Amino acid sequence: MAELEAEIEAQLSGARRLVEVCAAVQAGETVVIVSDTNRPESTRQAVARAVLEQGAVPIEMTSPPVPSGAEPPAAVAAAMAAADVILAPTSGAIYHTQSLLRAVQAGARFLAMTAYTPEVLQRGGIFADFPALEPRVHRLTQMLTDASEAYVTSPGGTDLRVRLDGRAAVPITGMAREPGERTGCPDIESFIAPLESSAEGVVVVDASASIAGVLTEPIRITVRAGRAVAIEGGEPAARIRAALDSTGHTDAYSLAELAIGLNPEAIIRGVIVEDEGVAGTGHVALGSNVFFGGTSAAPIHLDFVYHKPTLHLDGQAVIIDGEPQAPWFDIS
Repeated sequence: MAELEAEIEAQLSGARRLVEVCAAVQAGETVVIVSDTNRPESTRQAVARAVLEQGAVPIEMTSPPVPSGAEPPAAVAAAMAAADVILAPTSGAIYHTQSLLRAVQAGARFLAMTAYTPEVLQRGGIFADFPALEPRVHRLTQMLTDASEAYVTSPGGTDLRVRLDGRAAVPITGMAREPGERTGCPDIESFIAPLESSAEGVVVVDASASIAGVLTEPIRITVRAGRAVAIEGGEPAARIRAALDSTGHTDAYSLAELAIGLNPEAIIRGVIVEDEGVAGTGHVALGSNVFFGGTSAAPIHLDFVYHKPTLHLDGQAVIIDGEPQAPWFDIS
């Protein structure tokens, strides 16, 4: 018991930032904490304690783990639908689910805390200046939305071209402070669903990946006509292929997302909701994108993070080696 209490105390500072700054929890609100048996008890309790300190009511829902992109159990979905705020330290992401979409449409605000370890609430991205970084997120979001074509390369070997015509990018500010908002935290990024069948090239994933965690050898994803036709890279790649194959869905291998991370405090540590937001990284996803403008309804969504992207939008280099460029960004 003393050890658990020490673990809770160590995470309280980060949990308070999550609850107060990122979710803006108010006295009297109902906060559903969605978790599973593979996540640390100390993290659930630290978050619940921070909620109580705000005068709100924490309701903890703990179920068996659910894969990223799959629907949570019915009882969890019902609790989410009645919540003011949903905080989700889950093993698999529920951001890309119908249950979460219904909850936010009903007015809930949502923070994904996918695969959180205790360290996430002790140092790193959770201590970023989220309000100060918000304008940069919205700037990149507008640029992606306005662009017709994106071309991204990296020193590791990424060389990918996609069409974006008519697609709207999504800002992830790490904050969900208004009804109906949903975000990852401490993720700060902008992402977009490329046009189906448009993606061509290679993504060399040299930072981290869903399921695989921090990588010791790169994963090479070859994309043709919008689909991953090869995923190579030893045992981690084999695990990813197995997860995609297990869905039995034709869209599981679809190139679903193109994104750039913007959180300068975030750390690559194998927690995808932080890894994908690290400033100076880019990522793609395979699987579902039907909830952010695409047509892939696969019951899985896996992210793949690589270092130092150079991003061209309609021929203009707006990010070079992970660094946003003037005059397209205010980088003062």
